[in-house]
Amino acid sequence: MSIYLLLKTLHVISAVVVLGTGIGIAWYTLRGWLSGDPRVMRWISAETVAADWFFTGSAIVVLLGSAGGMLAINPTWLQQAWLQIAVGLTGAVFLLWLPVVFLQYRLRHHAHIGEDPAPIRRIMKLWCLLGAIAFPLMLAIIFLMVAKPVLW
Repeated sequence: MSIYLLLKTLHVISAVVVLGTGIGIAWYTLRGWLSGDPRVMRWISAETVAADWFFTGSAIVVLLGSAGGMLAINPTWLQQAWLQIAVGLTGAVFLLWLPVVFLQYRLRHHAHIGEDPAPIRRIMKLWCLLGAIAFPLMLAIIFLMVAKPVLW
């Protein structure tokens, strides 16, 4: 197997992990918080923070490393419009993910101290909004990577 194919395989696997864990974390976090059970909310908030760092964080490192490796093999690929857009969308998703991680820490804190649910609801609404914006962007990135459309 060539270095390029190895990097491409790592890139695809890490993209699947980022998307899959994002969906899984979102589903279980939302379901946990909607349960209203303080024990479930404490547990799910701690697990969400851990899973996001362990799975999403490590997959992002592999994703960026494999992308950098493929670009080192052929830097002219960055001249393609679909890749320029995908890079921009990746930056946007990353900028959405960082505050989500911060919000997850806040949710974990609120769940452990058993605070009034009003601030928790505000945090969850923002957390859901950021995720709802990031999800279609991630789908668009995958579309661009697979289809490689000629845009201009």
